[in-house]
Amino acid sequence: MITEEKREDWLRHLESWKESGLSANKYCIENGINKSSFRYWIDRDKKKAIKNKSFIEVKIPQTVPLNGNNKFSLKYESYEIMIPSAFDKTDLYKILDVLKMRIS
Repeated sequence: MITEEKREDWLRHLESWKESGLSANKYCIENGINKSSFRYWIDRDKKKAIKNKSFIEVKIPQTVPLNGNNKFSLKYESYEIMIPSAFDKTDLYKILDVLKMRIS
């Protein structure tokens, strides 16, 4: 059985790894972590994230375009959100807040 303290340690490592920009192998080497154990926690974290995902409706009113492009996108891992160049920035902040909650 995994203790809460051990679970929190691994979750801290995952967060640190994501912020580091390093490959999983390089992070393990630099931090003296067993690669198989780290891979287990990465997979476990991804399964949890997928399980907690759901779709939400986002309404974006048309306003002044940012530039001449028709759209731009926000990408995270295998997810992409296409946003028209004409949008209300308040709605974008709402989208980002929802993404932050889903990712953490």
